[in-house]
Amino acid sequence: MKKLGFTGQLFILFASILLIATIAFSAITITSVRAIAYDEVYSRLSSYSAFIRTMDVGDDRKRPDREKNDMKFAYIIYNNGTWELNSDLDFKISDESVELLINEVKNTDSMLRLRGEIELESKEIYYVCQSFDNPNIFTIIFTDDTYAFEMIKTISFRSILVFTIMIFISILVISWWSNTYVRRIRYLQLHIENMPNNKYEKEYLDGGCDEVGQLSCSIEKMRLQIYQNEETKQEMLQNLSHDFKTPIAVIKSYAEAIQDGVESIDALNVIIEQSNLLEKKVIKLLQYNSIEYLDKSNPFIDIEMDELINDVVIKYKHQSNINFNLDLEKVIFKGYYENWDIVLSNIIENALRYAKSEIKIVLRPDRIRIYNDGEHIDAKFIGNAFKPYEKGSKGQFGLGMSIVQKTVNFFDYKLSVQNEEPIGVSFIIESSKRNN
Repeated sequence: MKKLGFTGQLFILFASILLIATIAFSAITITSVRAIAYDEVYSRLSSYSAFIRTMDVGDDRKRPDREKNDMKFAYIIYNNGTWELNSDLDFKISDESVELLINEVKNTDSMLRLRGEIELESKEIYYVCQSFDNPNIFTIIFTDDTYAFEMIKTISFRSILVFTIMIFISILVISWWSNTYVRRIRYLQLHIENMPNNKYEKEYLDGGCDEVGQLSCSIEKMRLQIYQNEETKQEMLQNLSHDFKTPIAVIKSYAEAIQDGVESIDALNVIIEQSNLLEKKVIKLLQYNSIEYLDKSNPFIDIEMDELINDVVIKYKHQSNINFNLDLEKVIFKGYYENWDIVLSNIIENALRYAKSEIKIVLRPDRIRIYNDGEHIDAKFIGNAFKPYEKGSKGQFGLGMSIVQKTVNFFDYKLSVQNEEPIGVSFIIESSKRNN
């Protein structure tokens, strides 16, 4: 069975709540109106009784005028064993019923403002009794449940009608509200589905201040990030193609030249040199790709950074005439040994590329500073120093520094670069919590 949409689910939920509310409202309304109706019956009987009490037995004065469709009632005037009945009720009251009612009243402890109910002639009768000074003289005024029933029916109908109208208006409002929400969500859905088709270039913001608006802002941030990643990926692919193409072309041309006898066997040195260069580029690419698969489910270990820096420097100190100046304290960093080795190697390789005579490494708690005395980085390129294959005014950073940045971020450290005065550039790694 096809799953219901948001509007359908909301309608079922709202209808269920309304059904329960309607049943509860109807029950409460009828119960409350019933009590009100019976109080009104007794109140009216009391007011009529007050008038009848002023009448003498046998007085032929008319009873109080009543509006059309008003409550019909009957009254009994009891005087020392004799009684007189007057009634405009729609049913005949027998003498036995009168006697039963009189006995009901007389058997009570007090007849002063007595009221109650009794079944007469198979009908529910409501009565009010007021006695005179003599307990053998009293008046009983009574009616059936016709007036109360009509009152209950009228008030309940009106109340339920008003409630129904309110429900209908609520349904219209909920329908409009839910359709508006669904429409906004569908716009977001359509925007997300079309992102790949428009190459993540089209912007869409819902503009609302509610959860849908916040979701729209989050989607827009995601779109911008994907767009930037796509641009970076395209630039990387173009630069990788060019970067790999050159050594491959050199290797191929020298191999063909040797095959044709144009070049001597000494040309193999060029092929080996270009192969090594290509191998380094492949290793860098593999390192860059492997960062995406780092997993924090494996706990970080303690790395003795002073020892690691010494080990890395040993690999590079004899590759050039650059002097390494080390100022190291015994410091522990968190992470994985292999990845920190890659980080330090890439920074030192970059420093060797630009240094004139010196590379200085300073290690302090939660902080490493690697300085080279090369020329300053142009200010307009310094912000993109860690972007893959970003070309600066004096060369390119390739993948190495991008690998460094991603790795240190994964270990909860941060990487920054700054020009030093009067000359030189420093790469600084420090804990993200250092300034907190």
